[in-house]
Amino acid sequence: MKPTYASGPRYRFLNIVNELRIALGYSMRSEEQEGGEEIAMEMMYGGFDFSLVHSLANKPDSVLLECVFGPLPESRAEPVMRRLLEMNAALAELDGSSFSIDATGQLLMYTLELELAELDGTVLLRKLTETVWHGQRWHQTRYMTALEPTAHELMNPIQLA
Repeated sequence: MKPTYASGPRYRFLNIVNELRIALGYSMRSEEQEGGEEIAMEMMYGGFDFSLVHSLANKPDSVLLECVFGPLPESRAEPVMRRLLEMNAALAELDGSSFSIDATGQLLMYTLELELAELDGTVLLRKLTETVWHGQRWHQTRYMTALEPTAHELMNPIQLA
């Protein structure tokens, strides 16, 4: 059974949420359309916390997929942050996704904007699954080629003076 709402971007977002719920084996949302300019669906998938945010005020024809990848490593913060900034440049060209930190400054966030017109529950589930893969890679490597700090990373900046 395919869920249906009336027309418009908010209704399209709610239809996609219901399609995703069905694909994951959950029942459809039973509530009527939610009010407000911004709504979010929060869920855990593949061991990661996700938010799907729809904003009527900012970009009504898209949805923002946000995923918490986890804590930033304290011991290698500078090289890891540099690597994430390098990756942001490549991701901007690829699909517009980006890395950031949460409001506490402790957790790495992955964000991807998806166009509602190109989205359904199956495509969204595929994007969530891809994001889980990237999150698992983050946990394994912190996106660094060497798992241990290199000699350059261990160098005391005072020695350079």
